[in-house]
Amino acid sequence: MSTIIQLQKPRLLLGGLLILIGLLLPLSVIEGLLRVFGPDWLDLRMQEIDLNETVYFDSDAGWPLECSELNCYMFASNSEFQVVTQEYSHAVNIELGGYRSNGALTYDYRVTIPILGDSFTFGLGVEDNETFVSLLDRMSTIRYLNLGIPGNSITQHIDIVERRHHELGEPSNYVFVFFVGNDFQNILESHIISSQKNDVDDGSKVDYYPTTSSKFNILSTINEYVMHNTFLSKLYVVQWVRHKLLMFVNRSSADLMDPIFLIIRKDKDYLADAKLVFENELKRLDRLSKKLHFDYAFLIIPDRHQIDSNLLHLRSEYYGIAHDKIDTLIPNNLLAALFQSHGVPYIDVTNCMAN
Repeated sequence: MSTIIQLQKPRLLLGGLLILIGLLLPLSVIEGLLRVFGPDWLDLRMQEIDLNETVYFDSDAGWPLECSELNCYMFASNSEFQVVTQEYSHAVNIELGGYRSNGALTYDYRVTIPILGDSFTFGLGVEDNETFVSLLDRMSTIRYLNLGIPGNSITQHIDIVERRHHELGEPSNYVFVFFVGNDFQNILESHIISSQKNDVDDGSKVDYYPTTSSKFNILSTINEYVMHNTFLSKLYVVQWVRHKLLMFVNRSSADLMDPIFLIIRKDKDYLADAKLVFENELKRLDRLSKKLHFDYAFLIIPDRHQIDSNLLHLRSEYYGIAHDKIDTLIPNNLLAALFQSHGVPYIDVTNCMAN
């Protein structure tokens, strides 16, 4: 009996090895074919993974920020820190007033205009003297202050003005930067967090998107594991399968995609909730401007998918969205209508950047 068992062990091992080879061989062939003949959207996806763009991290971890219970409102005065990612690395210098340096000391008495925004205004990825605020400052007879803080939106910007107006010298003008790519989403998130903390219902309750059912929790867990696994995340076949699963989940109304694609689709109206909350913020800003006696304007900055048609095409294919279902100017037209109805001056640089 023992002799028979000993003879069966090699057979079992050989059988298991053959089964493993039978599974790995076709997968290897498919992997090779996808690497050579795969769709363009898959090549773009792999490039992003190589740049570490798909790994989510807290970009302000360890930064010298001063924060309240709800949000961060300024950087620590006279501080310095490094911004380091796989894609870029640069130093950031913070002036005495808690705003980012424009790259050169100025001792003049020009009229001061603070500019409030998110990472675009702050200048994530560029040196102090390369932010658009610093470029404006050098070219203008007006002194511009860079009050940008990554992750902030109009909700936090209004809080900052209300909190810091006096210490900023009570400026008579402010500029608010609106990034179309994710500011609508950030506004909704801020509204929900604020409502939960204050436990109030102001009549503008919204349902935050994207929404997922609990039945997708296991897929979410698997996705997190794959995306953080160095080996699996680099396999073309894994990303191709992930794409098919993503399309399946999105057809079930999960809408797991880049925020810009939630608001440029003609077949779904995700802007209704965001419009309601943003208009309430505009009214709050108007009340504050009258109370503190200042004027303000908005600068609209587009998402890269709005100005790069090739990137828009590839990403829409990745999400499985038909091209005739997309209108990249839907959010811009909504903002223009709101600003005009409230008498707010604004500049939309979308067409300029697209050209």
